[in-house]
Amino acid sequence: MMMGLPFRRILFLTTAALIAAVTSAIYPDDHWTYSTQLTESNFEKFIENNAAEGLTTFVRFIASSGW
Repeated sequence: MMMGLPFRRILFLTTAALIAAVTSAIYPDDHWTYSTQLTESNFEKFIENNAAEGLTTFVRFIASSGW
């Protein structure tokens, strides 16, 4: 039973490192230079302005806390 514990730790750490690498690869360093972070206070105005200018707007909703 104890032989499996170090393997599980190594597996866990490797998995955590891979998840961290993939997560950081989702958004490049310059992500916010070409995208806009929408909040409850600026969402409607942003959509209205883009619609008035005839622009196509894609909104990605992400379920996360703290944003």
